[in-house]
Parts: sequence; structure tokens; C-alpha cells
Amino acid sequence: MIARRQSIGFTLVEMIVVIVVLGIVAGVLGGFIYQAVNAYRDTSERSELVDRARVALERLAREVQHAVPNSIRVLNGGAGVEFVTARSGGRLVHVTEDFGTGFRRRNRRFVTRANRSELYSVGTGQTVASGELLVIGNSSPGDLQGLATVATLSGISPTNAAQDGVSAAQILQFAAHRFPYDSPGLHYQIIDYTHEVGLSGAALYWHRAAGLDGYDGAAGWSAADPVLVDGVGRVNFSYFPGSSESGGILTVTLELAEGDESISLVREIHVRNTP
Repeated sequence: MIARRQSIGFTLVEMIVVIVVLGIVAGVLGGFIYQAVNAYRDTSERSELVDRARVALERLAREVQHAVPNSIRVLNGGAGVEFVTARSGGRLVHVTEDFGTGFRRRNRRFVTRANRSELYSVGTGQTVASGELLVIGNSSPGDLQGLATVATLSGISPTNAAQDGVSAAQILQFAAHRFPYDSPGLHYQIIDYTHEVGLSGAALYWHRAAGLDGYDGAAGWSAADPVLVDGVGRVNFSYFPGSSESGGILTVTLELAEGDESISLVREIHVRNTP
């Protein structure tokens, strides 16, 4: 008698059960995978927005660190800011200081409201070009705009030991001017650029002009200027001027958006206001 081999396989019912179970498992896992992919995409988009905002705020902070004292002002209800930067500066010699036989020419020593066309600059290495602007004792944007604390430079020359009692110093030369305020630190600045950063549409634009061109308290930026950052939902500038002892604080609130994602960063930039 020949034994019959039992066939091995799946029944139709078993196959249907397996397919149903696999479908349920795939549906559950697919939901988790979909959520994970979306979370990764959202995190990546937010990270990119944060990076863009940080780069923009860091660049602005670097420029503001070089601002002429008391030159910052907020424009357009907080949508923009204006300030003037200095390319270099130095120390003056006050009329009351005692350097022995050094810096002996009184008409080259600084004193408030005295008519001067030359001033001692301590040290050497300073360079100026004719037409550059000298700032001393600036106390407000209005003084800077009205040129009360500004004189036009004509050049710079070395001191003479026989005349000045010192050779390792320089003499700033400028159109005769009466500076109305003392400089607590006896500092002076040489103006570089006027900067205006402001919102137009969905982008922050950076307008820059030589000297005090355009420093007038009005928005001068436009879509023709370089873009600092785009995708801006909102920006707000606020400024607390502080004092010559405590300095000021420029606060920038920047919101960026892309697709369904948005971020908001706040940066406080400390400003040295001692003129």
C-alpha cells in the first residue's frame, strides 16, 4: 500500500487573515512614519528660519557696536532704525590737563564753546581725508543732524617738538567750529556711514550712504537696497538711550515665516553712548 503525502500550504482564509493583519500593522506604522517625517521637516524649516534670523541680527549688532554715540533713532513706528557709524576715533587733550611741557599750544586744546580749527590728537597713526566729518561730544540725533557737534576735516599733521612740546602726536585740522558740549572721555569720532535698516513688504532692507547723507529721521530704504533678510512677518525696533554711564539698549524683535512655520527672536544690543 502506498502512503499518500499530505500537501503543505495556506488556505484562502489564512491568507486573508494575514493580509488584513499586515494592513493594520502597515497603517499604524505608516501613521508614525508620516508624523516623524513631518516633524523632521518642520524642525528643519524652523532651524533654517532661526539661522537666517540670527545671522541678520548678528550683522546688525556688529554695525551698531560702531555707532557714533547718541546717533541711533527708531523710524516708522518701530519698523526701521537709523544710525551713524564711525570708522575710527581717538583722544583729545583738554585745556585743563597738565602734560608738563607737552601739548603747550592752548589753541589746540579742547574746550567747550571755544572757536577752534585745530585740536591735538594723542598718539600717532591717525589718517583723515579732506571732507571727512569730525564728531565731538554728540548728545542726541538732533545735534548730529544739525551739525552742532560736527566739523568738516581738512587734514591732519604731526606735532612739532619745538612748538608743541611733543613729537609723538598729531593735530586735527578742520573748518573753525564751536563744539557745544564736553566729551566726558575726551573722545572724538570720524564718521564713516549713515545706515538705515527697515521693513518693506516681507524683507528687511539695508540702506547705506557716505557721511551724514540721508541722516534726517525719515525712512530712506527701498527695494533697490541690499536685503538683510527676507520672509519677515514682523519687525520691531525699540531704543532705550540710557546715559553716558550706563549706555543704551537697542531691542530688535524679528519674526520670520515660511510655509506653515514661523519663528520669533529677540535681540538686545548694548550701545556705548559715552561721547
